[in-house]
Amino acid sequence: MRTAAGQSPVPQITTLIRAGVAEEDVYIGCTNGHKIAWPERDLLLPRLRSGDTITVTRLDRLFCSVQNLIIVGTEPRDRGIRFQAVEQNIDSNTLEGRDFFGMMSAFATLHREFVLTATNDGLAAARARGKTGGRPPRLTPEQAEQAQQLYDSGTPIPKIAQTFKIGRSPIYGYITPKAAK
Repeated sequence: MRTAAGQSPVPQITTLIRAGVAEEDVYIGCTNGHKIAWPERDLLLPRLRSGDTITVTRLDRLFCSVQNLIIVGTEPRDRGIRFQAVEQNIDSNTLEGRDFFGMMSAFATLHREFVLTATNDGLAAARARGKTGGRPPRLTPEQAEQAQQLYDSGTPIPKIAQTFKIGRSPIYGYITPKAAK
């Protein structure tokens, strides 16, 4: 189970014990809900075997979003691990629970397609306004040509980078090695 910073885990622990979870089997993590990686959950999931059950008070105690539920929850379910959300009365071993996870998968796919479409529409609109994405180039075309000439004349990469006051790594994007010409 997950608790937010400053939140007491006692009500959740009580609910889980009433649902039949042994006190020594209660895992507690304190993470903000919007983070994708939850260390305690990410340590627990690989340890589980087919036939094991993860019981939580609510699904948001284990997953931060519908998409996260589908991404993180699919693999354990495929391995035969059961999910129960006590307060939401969701159990992946029941027909209704399997249907619920199926619907969530469809919603997550639909959501992803909406986001992708909106992103592509935004990029197209920006391109139509003459905007390009990504970082601005470190060197002008004239500087890039000069960097190539320096390289061709045998100047070492660190010296070329120092000349243009940029790191060595970006220089490689502007030069063509002699063997490739």
